[in-house]
Amino acid sequence: MSSATSESPDTRVVVLSQFITAFSWTYVYIFLPFYIQQISPYEREGTLLWTGWILGITGIASTIFAPIWGGMAAKVSPKRLYETGMLVQAGFMVLMGFTQSLPVLLLLRFLIGCVGGLSTIALIIVSASSAKEKITGNVGLFQAALTSGQIAGPIAGAFSAELIGYRGTFLVGGALMLVAFAHVHLSLSRVSRFRPELPQPAHSRRGLAAGWLLCFAASIQIAFLPSVLPEILAGLRIPHTEAVRTAGLIVFAYGVTSVLGSYYLSRLAILQGRHRTLLWVTVGASGLQLLLGATGSVTTFGLVRMLQVGLIAAVIPIVFAEVAASAHGRVIGFMNTSRFASYAAGPLIATAAFAHASPFGLYLGLSLFTLLALILFLRTPAASPSSASSSRIA
Repeated sequence: MSSATSESPDTRVVVLSQFITAFSWTYVYIFLPFYIQQISPYEREGTLLWTGWILGITGIASTIFAPIWGGMAAKVSPKRLYETGMLVQAGFMVLMGFTQSLPVLLLLRFLIGCVGGLSTIALIIVSASSAKEKITGNVGLFQAALTSGQIAGPIAGAFSAELIGYRGTFLVGGALMLVAFAHVHLSLSRVSRFRPELPQPAHSRRGLAAGWLLCFAASIQIAFLPSVLPEILAGLRIPHTEAVRTAGLIVFAYGVTSVLGSYYLSRLAILQGRHRTLLWVTVGASGLQLLLGATGSVTTFGLVRMLQVGLIAAVIPIVFAEVAASAHGRVIGFMNTSRFASYAAGPLIATAAFAHASPFGLYLGLSLFTLLALILFLRTPAASPSSASSSRIA
């Protein structure tokens, strides 16, 4: 039986490779701000701005290049594209451990971002190798693997940086990418054809734009923190020798609540209505974000952050579910760029705020922006014409 009509082994190959890839990315990402501090020749303000750009440039590149890679999949073997992306990322990850120059580090992060959008290729492979009735479940498995890697990577990277140093951890991250490449090269069959997309109903452009903006705002609330954790932990009097490990534990903890919140609250939205759920989780998360500025200990900060992320993480799947109910691939791809864009904007905004304003000003600004995006979304015609009117707040 062909892979397109049964549960394909290719899905399991891609799922495992995406777990390893996501693990490698966050394994390195968690200590990157501390590494930048170590090699930076600048004072605090200059170092913060460089940190924002170095962390954010990858998201900018991914936002630009993800649609390009998706288009290339119709002309070039998806397996070959996927393998090439992993090899390139492995090489650049290793090189990052040998540079002592912030401009070179910025360039390497940009180049990694250029192939970072290849997760789109992985999704294409999963869809193309899955029976129609199994696509939803297999894509859910793919997302679970991605999120699990993002949860496990930070805490492992933090402890690794303490044990073997920054350079050694970069090398391990690159080696893990090579393991993912070898697994795909040896185990994945050649995927060369895709199902044609069926005609799809028209979508409200205003609705799509409002949905994109709300997902972007919610994603920034999650994405901004790692870039300024060194500053926050210093303000909470965490010794520098313990800062990387503490950062890893915090990111791991709110990663867990992110998974739980997005899973359970998105299902709660089915029962009580998407827009009603969006209203209370967004307001609640934005209020908790303001409380981050009032915490006086790392324990309190971590607990508030866990609750805040657990709520705001539900916004993205709820909005995506409304759009994806009748969307074609290009629309879903457009919505997915909100996530890449937040990876760029979060670090840039956060480091600029810490350099020129205050942490509370950052928390307040992000909360207000998210609430304005929510109001715009609730008052805009539905992004999906099939959205039930019962899900909209009157």
